[in-house]
Amino acid sequence: MANDNHLLSVPCYNGTMLKQDYYNEFFELGQQKINFSFFELCLPDDDPVYTLKKVMEDLDFSGLLANCSDKGRTGFNPIMMYAVVTYANMRGVRAVDRIVELCKRDLVFIWLTKGQKPKREAFYEFKNKKLTADVLDELNYQFLRRLQKEGLITLKSLFIDGTKIEANANRYTFV
Repeated sequence: MANDNHLLSVPCYNGTMLKQDYYNEFFELGQQKINFSFFELCLPDDDPVYTLKKVMEDLDFSGLLANCSDKGRTGFNPIMMYAVVTYANMRGVRAVDRIVELCKRDLVFIWLTKGQKPKREAFYEFKNKKLTADVLDELNYQFLRRLQKEGLITLKSLFIDGTKIEANANRYTFV
C-alpha cells in the first residue's frame, strides 16, 4: 500500500469522455496494440471496406451513442458493431450466426473488429436495444447521402424488383 503510484495512471472517465473514446477507438484503426497492418496487406486496394471506413468517418453517431449506457461493464464499441453489420449487409449476409463466424475467420471482419470476437448475444443486443429504427434510418440516410456525395451511387434507382416467376410460367404458376 505504501507504493500505489500505479493507481494514479488509471484514467477516470465520465459518460462524455467514454462516448468520445468510441470515436477514437474505431477510427484509429492503425494505432492498435496489436498491429493489424498485416491484414491490410492481404486485402485488395479496391475492397469496399475501405470505402465503408472512409464514409463512416463523416457520419454523426450521436443518436447511436445516446442509446449506450455508461453503467456497468463496457460492451463492444457501437460504431464498430454498426460497421460490421453494415459491411455484412453489403456482402448479403443477414444471419447473426454467420456474422459471428465471419468475425472469427474473415480478414476484413477481423480488421473491422480489431481482432475482437463479438458473440451472437452482443449482436442481438446491439440490433434490438441500441440500433433502434430511428437511429438506423438516420444512419442509413447519412450513409446514402455521403455515398452520393462521393459519386459512388446515384439516387435515380434505389430498388430491386423482387418478383419471382418460375421457368415456363403461365398465369397459374406465379410463385
